[in-house]
Amino acid sequence: MSYKPKRERQAEDDLLDWFTVSYRTIYIGIAALIGLAAAGGYYYYTRSSPPPGPSPEPALGAAAGARFSLIEGNVKVKRVGTFEWVSADRSIILRKSDLVKTGASSSAEISFFDGTVVHIRPDSLITIEETSEDPSTKQRKVATHISSGEVNFQTVRRNVPGSAAEVSTPTVKGTVGEMSNANIRVAEGGDSDVRVIGGSIRGETRSGQRIELGKSEAVRIDAGGKAGEKFTLLAAPALLAPPHMAEISYPDPTRATTLLAWKSVPAAASYHVMVDYSPYFNRPLVDRKGHGDASVELRGLDVGKYYWRVAAADKDQNEGVFSDFQRFTVTRPSGAAAGTGPPPPLVIESLDLRQNLLQVKGKTEPGASVTINGQRVDVQGDGGFNEFITLPTAGKQVVTIRSTGINGGINEQRRPVVVAY
Repeated sequence: MSYKPKRERQAEDDLLDWFTVSYRTIYIGIAALIGLAAAGGYYYYTRSSPPPGPSPEPALGAAAGARFSLIEGNVKVKRVGTFEWVSADRSIILRKSDLVKTGASSSAEISFFDGTVVHIRPDSLITIEETSEDPSTKQRKVATHISSGEVNFQTVRRNVPGSAAEVSTPTVKGTVGEMSNANIRVAEGGDSDVRVIGGSIRGETRSGQRIELGKSEAVRIDAGGKAGEKFTLLAAPALLAPPHMAEISYPDPTRATTLLAWKSVPAAASYHVMVDYSPYFNRPLVDRKGHGDASVELRGLDVGKYYWRVAAADKDQNEGVFSDFQRFTVTRPSGAAAGTGPPPPLVIESLDLRQNLLQVKGKTEPGASVTINGQRVDVQGDGGFNEFITLPTAGKQVVTIRSTGINGGINEQRRPVVVAY
C-alpha cells in the first residue's frame, strides 16, 4: 500500500521537472533570438550607414551666411573651429564666428544675405559675428566685429521691423541704419573712428557713452572707450581736370607733367590725393596727405590708365568724404616710336582648361594690349588680365598669347593644350 503513493509522487516530480526545464529552455531561446536580432540590426546599420564625417553645408539661403563678391590680392579666412588660415575664394560661405583678414595692398568685399555689403580695406581683420533670420518673425540680423583696419558698410532697406545690421570694434558697438553708408577705422593704438557718409548709426562705447550719428557726421573713440566731440565731415571735392575718361597724349610721357585739379572745399585746410592703377586704391602710386592747394602736378606718368580721387581735411586734420574716382589715360601720339622699343613683359600665371573653355591669367605692362588666338582681351590698369575663351575644336592644339606694348614692341607666347569633350 505504500508503493503506489510513491509512484504517483515520482510521476508528479518528473512532470514538474519537465515543465521547469521546458520553460527555462523557452526563455533562453527567446533571449537568444532577441540578442541575434539586435546584433543583426547593429551589423546592418553599421555596414549600410556611411561613416561619420563633417556635416554638409546647407545651400545658401536666407539664414545661410555671406559670400565674397570681390577678392583683391592676399585675402585669408579662418573658419570657426579650425586653426588654419585658407585663401579666400567666392565659393566659401561665411558664417558666424568666421574670421577674414586682408594683407597689404589687398581688399575684399562681402555680400550678406540681407543685402548688406562690407568692403574690407588692406591690413584689416574682421569677425562675422552674426548672419541669421528668425524663422517665425523673419527678422534678419547681420553683425561684424572689426579688430583692426578699415571697413566700409552699405546697408539696404530692412525687410521687416526689428531687422538690424550691427558693427562693433574693441571700443564701440552700434547699429547701422537702413540705406546707410558708413566707414569704421580701428588704429593700431586701439582708437576707433566712426564716420557716416549717409544714413545713421546709433551705439554705445565701452565706457557707456551713447553716440548717435547722422549724415556727414563722425566721432573718434579713444582706446579706453571715451568718445570725443562729434564733428561734421567736409564735403567731397568736385574733380575738374582731367575730366573722367580723358585721354592725354604726350610724345614722351616720362618727361611730361600731368595736372590734377579740383574745386576748393570751404573750411578745408588741406587735401588727401590718391592715384592708382585700380579704382580700389589698394596700391596707390600717389598717396599724398596734407596737400595745401586745390591742384597737384604729377611728373613722369608712363603710358597707361590711372584712377584718382581727393578728400578734404579741416584744420584739426579730420578727413572728409572722398570724391568719386575719375579715370584718365596717358598715351603716345599714334605712330610715335612704333615698334622700335623692346617687347613688353608677358607672364602667363595659369592656363586652366575645362572641357573646351580655357581660362588664361597673366600680366603684362600697363597700357599694353593682349590677344589670345587673335581675340582681344581686357587688360587692367596694372597690366593684369584674366580671360575665358572657347576653343571650338577637340584634340591637341596651340594657344597663342600676344602682348603689344605701348611702344609697339611685341611679346608672344605659345602654349600647347589638349581639348577633350
